[in-house]
Amino acid sequence: MKKKHKKDKKEKKEKKKDKKSKENGYSKDDLYLFELSDAQSASTPNIKNLPEESVPLRPSHRSKSLDELRDEAQEITDIMMDNMVKIRDREGKLDDLCEKAESLNASTEMFQRTSVRIRRKQWWKNKKMTILLIVVGACFLILFTVIITLSASGNI
Repeated sequence: MKKKHKKDKKEKKEKKKDKKSKENGYSKDDLYLFELSDAQSASTPNIKNLPEESVPLRPSHRSKSLDELRDEAQEITDIMMDNMVKIRDREGKLDDLCEKAESLNASTEMFQRTSVRIRRKQWWKNKKMTILLIVVGACFLILFTVIITLSASGNI
């Protein structure tokens, strides 16, 4: 009879625990984290030296939290995929930009060579013109002095 009485008491205690845990929103699996003392009710459990992150949420909160976490994870995944697409686009644009820069650099070198060649050509043209003017000027000067010397001597 004593054995039966002890079993009945244990069953009643377990039923009370189950009932209290259901009222508080904790499942039987969650109760292993809590240590109930006689002075405290099931509504204010003591947590066994666990960090706050490992304390389970109530089932209603847990499902919302899990759904929210899944939504956040999906949102982050979407953002990361968008970022990857943007990176690929930027990479393509950078490649195009590098090709244009190389082309521009090549045309700049060609322009510089051509401009140096034209500058030298113009310098020689100017020197030739200067030499021609000096020669023509010298010819006129010689002709003028010959005419003056001949007219002074009376030969003309």
